[in-house]
Amino acid sequence: MTRPLLIKILIGVFLAAFIIFLGSFNSVKPRILVLHSFSKDLPWCRNIDAGMQKVLKKNRSPVSVQWHYLDLDTSQNTGFQQNAVNEAFRAISRIKPDILIAVDDESNGYVARNFAGKGSPKIVFVATLLPPEQYGYLKAGNVSGIAEKLPLDAVRDALLTALRGKTARIAVLGMDDDTGRAELAQVRSFNWAPHRLTLLQTHNNFAEWQKFTLQAADQADVLLVLSYDGLERGNGNHGLMPRGQIGEWIEKNSRALPLGICETFVEDGGGIGITPAPLDFGQQAMEMALNWIGAPKGAAPPPVSTSPHFRVGLRSSLLAARGVVMPPIYIEAARIGNTYFP
Repeated sequence: MTRPLLIKILIGVFLAAFIIFLGSFNSVKPRILVLHSFSKDLPWCRNIDAGMQKVLKKNRSPVSVQWHYLDLDTSQNTGFQQNAVNEAFRAISRIKPDILIAVDDESNGYVARNFAGKGSPKIVFVATLLPPEQYGYLKAGNVSGIAEKLPLDAVRDALLTALRGKTARIAVLGMDDDTGRAELAQVRSFNWAPHRLTLLQTHNNFAEWQKFTLQAADQADVLLVLSYDGLERGNGNHGLMPRGQIGEWIEKNSRALPLGICETFVEDGGGIGITPAPLDFGQQAMEMALNWIGAPKGAAPPPVSTSPHFRVGLRSSLLAARGVVMPPIYIEAARIGNTYFP
């Protein structure tokens, strides 16, 4: 055997052994699957993912992380939704994750809850508005997570500031889907004193949102705008409304002061928003998942938590046109979060 041929054989053996080793190493790495309710390009999902990536960049333990998106914001069609759910189950069967991070109520209600109490995969629910017991999570030994508590205390205080100490009649507008109904439940149960709720409506099309916004003029001082991902145009048109047009129209046509709970309300043309902080949800979720993977076998799940953080968004020109002046602390909070607009 010639020396060059021997060298080629040895190189081939080395490469083959390396590939086998690499495949074996990857196959035994802990696996995490992140399951989003909505689509990849939605700002909410994008910011949650950014929080997760921030944690992963600092992680030194071997782990395989994959993402799957249900895209439920792109269509209200039940056939589309069922196909999306079926594809998620196929992804779980194929990937066999050790931990399933299920983001928002839809992914938990349609998919993750089916694995509660079954040992594998472990479930980390994230940004769920409904109580964990509604998903069968309360006594399940393989479930923990971060519940979403809307920053309604901050909203109540911001209204007192914006209205210069006056109490407000509050109208509430949301969507008639899992997220919207869960948001509305938190709004209903919250102690708004000294303010009071006057009107509450949920609709899945913009034509009805426009109608409600105009009708609320004489019965509300504030219009609380909940999430509107997947809002259809209405009047027989099932196409989705561009987010920017939603915020701009409401701000322009609402006599009551609009305040958005939806994360991008100010970016979409609104004047003020007090919203949950998706970056923190992503960081907490990935930290919980990595710590749980590294815990001893049989260890109890980590305690359920909430995110104490929220984002402030301001568009000063629109607020000034309404005679609203927010204190510097609100302006600085919006600047820090890159959600301040002149």
